[in-house]
Amino acid sequence: MSFRKVVGIGDRAAAKRLIAQTTQSWAAPDVTDFGIGQPQDSILPVDILHKAALQQSAERHPLQYGTEFGDGHLRLALANFLSEQYAIAVDPEPIFITNGNSQAIDIVCTAFTKPGEVVFVEEPSYFLALDIFRNHHLQIVGIPVDEHGLSIDALEAALEQHAPKLVYTIPAFHNPTGATLSAERRQRLVQLAVQHGFLIVADEVYQLLDYRGDTPAPMAAYLDSGRVLSLGTFSKILAPGLRLGWIQAELGLLQRLAKTAYVVSGGGLNPYTSSIVQCVIEHGWQAEYLQTLRTLYRERTDVMHKALMRHFPKDIAYEKPAGGYFFWLKFAPQTDTRQFLDKARDLKVGFRPGGVFSVSGGQKNCMRLSFAFYDADRIAAGIETLAHVVSGS
Repeated sequence: MSFRKVVGIGDRAAAKRLIAQTTQSWAAPDVTDFGIGQPQDSILPVDILHKAALQQSAERHPLQYGTEFGDGHLRLALANFLSEQYAIAVDPEPIFITNGNSQAIDIVCTAFTKPGEVVFVEEPSYFLALDIFRNHHLQIVGIPVDEHGLSIDALEAALEQHAPKLVYTIPAFHNPTGATLSAERRQRLVQLAVQHGFLIVADEVYQLLDYRGDTPAPMAAYLDSGRVLSLGTFSKILAPGLRLGWIQAELGLLQRLAKTAYVVSGGGLNPYTSSIVQCVIEHGWQAEYLQTLRTLYRERTDVMHKALMRHFPKDIAYEKPAGGYFFWLKFAPQTDTRQFLDKARDLKVGFRPGGVFSVSGGQKNCMRLSFAFYDADRIAAGIETLAHVVSGS
């Protein structure tokens, strides 16, 4: 039997579907799906990455297994980049290279939790992170979020009933609500972590996508507490297909990650990609591209906001995001936004219904819209069409 027959090359339609799909979401070219939470294909920095791939140092061996904490050259370059972007001193030693934030969450669960233990998450929260916690058989407890981020008062009340191993938070431009945890709440959160002995898993994926320049210092500023693991990724600031990110934490915590079987077996994560991204950073291309993204996404937030104001019913509440990827719309309490899915599909638009982000089955009257995947014209036209869906016109 030939290889061609085994893989079914003759079925070109099936092959085309496989090639087109992505893990997070997929939509046909004529569908405007605001549920897609990833960058637009046309804005990905192909030229930058190509140049960097050609300029890797011949003195290194990035095709070999790497050291457990990750490529040292990248950690040095990343520390310099983050020191400038975060406006705090970043030490390269307590940086652990990962395959992106999802893998980082997974390896943190492997190193620090056992089945049946408790993890606190924000209610609502990133739905795929919830799946990771479920895969580790953790007991998930939701803590409310308001316009200033995680409710610390609600967290304190929950600590009277539970002893969590982890508190998972998205402190900047929260997914899905867009809220940012205030500086005061960040300090109180760290104090509670020290007092009660839990670890803060800060998913800082959107920290650098700040469109106003007034975001509080990242949770990475609190590493000295020994209670913070700050997760970052190049997925949102360079390209998701790189599968490259980092964890900043106190060295003792990172050493536990380095001792997991996954790392011991394969060595440091993504050494070849690390060598390319190191080059991108050192040539200043990452900083330049990040500023391009900030300008572009700021314009898209304006376009989506104006389209929502013009076309959507006035009783639907939302806050215009100051960073990140998402608008979070709240409908009347009795509304379940899943009721709009069929008509949206018929009109070739899409969104994420709020219920998928809930631990407790709530948030059904909410809807998440991303402005990252489409240009301004598609956003404006898509919101107008989606308005017909939600208004029943």
